Amino acid sequence: MNELKLPFYAKLALTLLSFFLIVTIARGGSEIIIPLLFAFLISIMLLPVAVFLERLRFPRGLAALISLLLFIIILASIITLLTRQMQSFITDLPTLESKLMTTIDSLQKWINNEFHINSTTQMSYLEKLAVSTLGTATSFISTTLLSVSSLFIFIVFVMLYTFFMLVYRRLLVRFLVSLFEEKHKETLMDVVNRTRLIIKSYVGGLMIEMVVVAIVNCSMFAILGVKYALLLGMMAAIFNLIPYFGIFMALLLCTVVTLATSTPISALQVAIGLFLVHLVDSNILFPSIVGSKVKINALVTIMGVLLGNMLWGVPGMFLAIPVIAMIKIICESIDALHPWAILLGTDEKKVKVVKAAPDQPTEK
Repeated sequence: MNELKLPFYAKLALTLLSFFLIVTIARGGSEIIIPLLFAFLISIMLLPVAVFLERLRFPRGLAALISLLLFIIILASIITLLTRQMQSFITDLPTLESKLMTTIDSLQKWINNEFHINSTTQMSYLEKLAVSTLGTATSFISTTLLSVSSLFIFIVFVMLYTFFMLVYRRLLVRFLVSLFEEKHKETLMDVVNRTRLIIKSYVGGLMIEMVVVAIVNCSMFAILGVKYALLLGMMAAIFNLIPYFGIFMALLLCTVVTLATSTPISALQVAIGLFLVHLVDSNILFPSIVGSKVKINALVTIMGVLLGNMLWGVPGMFLAIPVIAMIKIICESIDALHPWAILLGTDEKKVKVVKAAPDQPTEK
C-alpha cells in the first residue's frame, strides 16, 4: 500500500485535531486514566520483586500479591506517620493563624520604624495572602479528611489495577504485539523494554531521592528547632517530586508555618535552608541517583507540569514527567514522529536519522 501524501495544512489540521481529542479524552476519562497510570508506574517498580519471587517457584498470582502487600505496608506506614503529625497540626491551626497575624503586625511596625515606609496597604495584602494560605491549607486538609472514602476507593482501584497488571503483564504485551504487523514487532518490543527500564530507573530514583531529601529536611528543621519538623520535612520532600514548582510550594508552606510558630528569623532560616537543600539536590543528588536517562528539556517539563495540573490537578503534576518520557520513547521509535522527539529532548547537536536512503550518508 502506497503512503498517502498530504499537504502541510492537512497535516497541521490533523495534528491539531489529534491534540484536541487527546486532551478531551484525558480530561473526560480522568477517573479511569489516573488510577491506571499510577498502577502502571507502581507495577513497573514492583516487577523486579515479582520476578524474583517467581524465580523462587512462587506462582505468578502469589508473587504479585506478596509484592503488592509489601508496597501497601510501606505506604501505610508513611500515611500513618503523616496522619499522626497532621492531627496535632490541625488542632493548632486556629492558634497558628492568630500568631501569624500578630507576627505580621509586629513586622509591619518594624518596617515602619526602621525604613519609615508607610506599608499599610502592602501589609494588608500580605495579611490577606497569609490568611488565604492558611485557609487553603485548612480547606485542603479538611477536604482530604472528609473525602477519606473517595481516597480509599481510589487507592483500592490503583492496587487492583497494579495486581492485575503484574499477573497479566505477558498477556498485555501479547495484545500490543497482535495489534501491529510482524515487521513492527521488533520496534514495539524495543519501545516496551525501553519504557520499562527508563520508568523503573526514574520512579525508583525519585523514591530514593525523596527519602534522602526527607531525612535531610527533617534533620535540618529539628536542628533549627522548628515545630512540626517531621511533618514539614516530609511534606517538603513530597512537594520536591514536582519539577520546578515543588520547591516554591514547599518554601511557601514551611515558611508560613514557621512564621506562625516561631520568629521571622527562624522562618528566614527555614527558607534559606530549603533553598540550599534544593540546590544540592538538583545539581548533585538528582543527577547521581535518578541519572540522565529521562532527557527532557526544561521548557517541555514546565509546560508538561502545567498541562498536567490543568487536566488532572495535583496528580497530573506528578504524572507529567513519566508520561512525557513514554511519549518521547514512542516518538523516537517512529519515523514520522521523530521531529517531536527532537522537540522533547535536550540534545541540540545530535540529529538522529532513523532511516536514510542507501546513497544518503547518515549524520553522526
